[in-house]
Amino acid sequence: MIKIALERMEILLHLANGEFALHPERSHRYAEMALKIATKYNLKIPSSWRGRFCRNCHKFLKPGSNCQIRLYDSMVHTKCLECGEIMRKPYIEEKKAKRRNKIESSTFQEGTDA
Repeated sequence: MIKIALERMEILLHLANGEFALHPERSHRYAEMALKIATKYNLKIPSSWRGRFCRNCHKFLKPGSNCQIRLYDSMVHTKCLECGEIMRKPYIEEKKAKRRNKIESSTFQEGTDA
């Protein structure tokens, strides 16, 4: 039953993404239905779709259309233009990985020069 619910959520989210340009109301309804399925079966939203909902009004968010995405203070700020809610998500791990790669590449280059 859980596998079927996950498949249905995935289908609804793909439909919401595709329908947003022509029918945003229908897209919001698909997103709402996917959230209800997740609540009913106590499932997590798939990680690829997790940031695509407003936590306040539960509308489907499409960057550039009904939400703004800004980088500020090591955080990704996603602002819903429907209700004004700002959702914050840190991106510290990405910054650490970038810093680590930079250090590793510089030590590698120093080792080849000698």
